[in-house]
Amino acid sequence: MNQNPSGARRGARARFFFNWLFRNRLFRNRWISGWLFAGMLAGGWWLPESGRSEETFQPAVASFTVSPTEAAPGGRIRCRFEFLNQGGAPGLSSETIFLHFIQPDAPDTIQWQFDHEPVVDTRYWMPGLSVPDGPWSISVPENTPEGTYGIRVGLWNPVTGQRGLDEILPVTLRITRDAPPPPEEPVSPLDPAESAARLQNLRHRFSSQSVVTLANKAMQLELHPGNGLFSAQIEGEGEIGQSAPDVTGFGFIQARKGEHRVRLSLQGFEVKSQNNRRCVLTKNYEGAPLLDLEFQLELNETALTISWKPQDPWTVETLEFDSLLWTTETLGGGAAIPRLIGQFFDASSSIEVRKSYKTYNGWDGLHIPMAGLSRRTRSALLSWDDPSYAVVFRSLLSESALTPGTKITSLGLHCPRPAGRFRIEWIAGGSYVDIAQAYRDIAQKNGTWIPWSKKIQRNGEAAQLLGAAEFKPFVCVRQIRPMDGQITERVTNSYTADDCIALARHLHDDLQLEKVLFVLAGWIHRGYDNQHPDILPAAPEIGGNEGLQRVSETVRGYGYLFGLHDNYQDMYEDAPSWNPALLLKDPSGRGMKGGLWAGGQAWLIASNHGLQLAKRNLPEVKRLFSPTAYFIDTTFAAPLYESSDPENPLSREDDMKYKLELAQYASRLFGVFGSETGMAFGVPVVHYFEGILSGAPLIPGFPESGAYEIPLFPLVYHDCVALFTHQGDRAGPGDARRILKHLVQGTMPLYDIGPHRYWETPAEEPDLTDPRFCFARGEGGWGAGKPVMDRFIKNTYSFLSPFAEAVATLPMTQHRFLMDDRSVEFSQFGQHWQVVVNYGPEDFRFGETLLPPMGFIALGPDFLAQHFYPNMEQERTALIVKHGSKTYIGFK
Repeated sequence: MNQNPSGARRGARARFFFNWLFRNRLFRNRWISGWLFAGMLAGGWWLPESGRSEETFQPAVASFTVSPTEAAPGGRIRCRFEFLNQGGAPGLSSETIFLHFIQPDAPDTIQWQFDHEPVVDTRYWMPGLSVPDGPWSISVPENTPEGTYGIRVGLWNPVTGQRGLDEILPVTLRITRDAPPPPEEPVSPLDPAESAARLQNLRHRFSSQSVVTLANKAMQLELHPGNGLFSAQIEGEGEIGQSAPDVTGFGFIQARKGEHRVRLSLQGFEVKSQNNRRCVLTKNYEGAPLLDLEFQLELNETALTISWKPQDPWTVETLEFDSLLWTTETLGGGAAIPRLIGQFFDASSSIEVRKSYKTYNGWDGLHIPMAGLSRRTRSALLSWDDPSYAVVFRSLLSESALTPGTKITSLGLHCPRPAGRFRIEWIAGGSYVDIAQAYRDIAQKNGTWIPWSKKIQRNGEAAQLLGAAEFKPFVCVRQIRPMDGQITERVTNSYTADDCIALARHLHDDLQLEKVLFVLAGWIHRGYDNQHPDILPAAPEIGGNEGLQRVSETVRGYGYLFGLHDNYQDMYEDAPSWNPALLLKDPSGRGMKGGLWAGGQAWLIASNHGLQLAKRNLPEVKRLFSPTAYFIDTTFAAPLYESSDPENPLSREDDMKYKLELAQYASRLFGVFGSETGMAFGVPVVHYFEGILSGAPLIPGFPESGAYEIPLFPLVYHDCVALFTHQGDRAGPGDARRILKHLVQGTMPLYDIGPHRYWETPAEEPDLTDPRFCFARGEGGWGAGKPVMDRFIKNTYSFLSPFAEAVATLPMTQHRFLMDDRSVEFSQFGQHWQVVVNYGPEDFRFGETLLPPMGFIALGPDFLAQHFYPNMEQERTALIVKHGSKTYIGFK
C-alpha cells in the first residue's frame, strides 16, 4: 500500500527522466550531464516528499566528472564526485562508497567495480556538508568486452548490506581497443618570481601578536592558536615548512558525547601551557574543554612531535591533520609513499590524485608506517607507530592566489584514536633517498631494523639465503568449483617426487647453482589452497609422506634450503577441522570471507587461532620432512584485521601481535622463515618476503597513475631481509627488464620453470635479437647448444647471485635515475658496490662502457659483471662476469 502517492509519483517521474537522460545521446557528454545532474540535486525537486526529512540522513551526488568517456581495456578512467548531505542529520552508521561499472540494460550486472571508503566517515556527514571523493584513476580490466557501460554510484552499509544512496549517472562509457590513451602533460609551472612572492605572502599569517614561538638550538616553530596554523624555520636557512594555503586550521576533529556527534575544525585554540620547546593548546566546545593538542620540539633536532588527548566527557573518534607537508610544481619535489616497494608522485605531474593509504592494509596500504615529502633542497618525514593511522595524499590543481604554484601536492594524517602522537622531521636533501635514510634511524630505534648479522648469529642457516635464487614447483593444484548444482574438481599434477628430485639434481649438477631456495607449493594432502588447516599427510600426487621425505633428503643433500608452502589465514568448509568459532567476525557477528581460491571459498581464521593451529601442525611437519625453510602465505600480505567476536575480540594491534608470534614460532622451529609481500613490522622475525617487488599487471594499479616506482622499502631494509617477486610474477627468458630490476635492487629472482622436467621438453627458440630475450643467448659462451631456459637461468644467476650475496649485508646507500624518462637506473650499496642498468631502446654510455638496450654494468671489490659492447665498433654484445679468479662468459 502506498502511503504517499504524491511522493511516489514524483519518484516515478524522476526515474523516467533519469532513464531518458541516460539513453539520450546529448547527455552522454560528461560535463553537461554532470552539472545538470548537480543542479537537479541542489533543487531537490526529484526527491519524494518522504525523502526530504529534516531529521534523517539524506546523502546525494552533488556533482561528478568522468574523463575520458572512451577508454581501451587495460586503460584508465578518471572519476571525481562531490557528495552532499541534504538531510537534517548525519548517518547512523559507517557506510562505504560503491562505484559500479554496469551493463546499461542490466544495472545489477557489474562488469567491474571500485568500492572504497569515503574521506569522511558518514557518521560525520553533518547537515549541509559537502564531501569530495577522488579524483580516482580507475583501471579498466584487460578482459573487459568492448561495448558501452553505465556508472552506478552510492553508499552501502557493509554490515546490513542496505544502500543509503543508489544512483545511475547520466553518462555512458565506451570501451574500445581503438581508444587513444589520455595525454599526460606536466603542469605548466607558475612564474618563479610570482611563486616566491606568494610564498612570502603566506608569512603574513604569522604577523599577529598571538603567535606562540617554540625553539631549540636547531629550529624554531611558530604556532597561531586561533587560526590553527604553524610555521617551521631552521637556524641560518629560514622557513622550511608551514601550514598549507587555504587550510581550515590544523584539520578536523570528530568527537562524540553519548549519541551527540560533532565535526569541528582544529582552530580556535587557547594556550593551556608553554615553555621553550613545548606548548599545549586546548580546544573548547560549548564552553567546556574538548581536546588538548601538544606540540613538542625534540632536543636539538629538526623534529617535532604532535600529540593529543580528549577531555571528559568527550570521546575523540578521529583527528584529521590536513596538509601537514606540501609542495608545488614550482617548489619542486613530490611525495614518497611506501606502498609495496615504494612509489613517488612528482609534484609536476598533471595527474590529480586524492587518496588515503592505511597503515599495513594489504596491497593498497602502507608497508612502512611513514610517508615523505621533498622539495628541491629539503625533505620532510612524517612517521608514527600506531597501525590505525592513514596518510591522506592529495595532488590537486589550485586556483588560489595564495598557492605558490598551480598544483599543490600534500600529505596529511588521519588518526582514528582518542589519543595518540606522530612525528615530523625536516631533513637536509631533496630526495626520497634522504627520506628513507632518515627513517632507517627511526627503524633502528623502534626495533624493526634487525640486520642480517644478528639474524645469522641466531641461525647460521639463514646465510644460505643470501644470493639464493628461488625455485617453487607447484606439485598439485585442485580446482574446486560449483557447476550446475554440483561440485566439480580439476586436478593438475605438475611435479611428482621424482620430478622434484630430478629438478634439484639438474640445478646442482648441470647448472651448477650453489645457492637455491627450493620451496614446494601444493604438497598438502588435497593440494594447493585446499582444506586448510588440515595439511597432512602429504599429497598422493607427490607420493605421500614417503615421497616428500625423499625430496627433502635430496634437496638438503645438495646444500640447498628446502622449504614448504603453508597457510594459517584461510580455512575451508570441507576441511575436517572446519570450525566457524575460529573465524574472524564482522560487526554483525558473521564469519568473514577470504578469497575464492583453488579450494573454493576461503574463510578468515582469527590470528590467535591460526597460531594454535600452526602449533598443532608444524611439529609433525618438522618430524616428518625436516624442512630448513618454511613459507606461511598471506601473513604479511593481508591487512591487519579486527574481529567483533564477543568471545574472541581482536584489535589491529592484537592481529599484529599474533602474526609476529606465528612468524617467530615457525622461524625457531625451521630456521628460515618467509611470507607473502612484506610489511615493516615483520622484518625483525622474517628472513624473506615474496611479493613486495611485484607490481602491474599482477598488482593492478601499481605504480599508480601519476607515480613511478622507487625502491623505498630496500632503501630502509635491504640489509635486513631478502626480497623476491610474487609467485605469480616469475622471471622467464623474455624478462630481461625484470632481471635488471633485481640487479639494481640487489635481489634474486623466482624463476619461471615449466612443469615436470622442463629441460627435457623441447622449447621454441625466441627471437634473440629482441632485447627482452638477451639473457637467453648462448653463442660463444656457456650456453651454446643448451636449452633456452637453462641458458637464461645460468646467465642471470651468474651475475645476480654473487652480486646479491656480496651486497646483502650492506645498506642501499644511493639510488637515482640517470635519464629523465627513468630508462637508466643507478644504485649503490655500501661504499663500493655500484650498478647501472639500461632499460631504454637506445645505447647508454657509462664512463668508458657502452651499454646496449637491457645492458648493465655491476662493480664491486674484485667483481665486474657487464652486458655491454666489448668493442664499441661491433654490433654484437657480450655478457661477461669476473668474480675473483673466475670468469664466466654467457655469450659474445
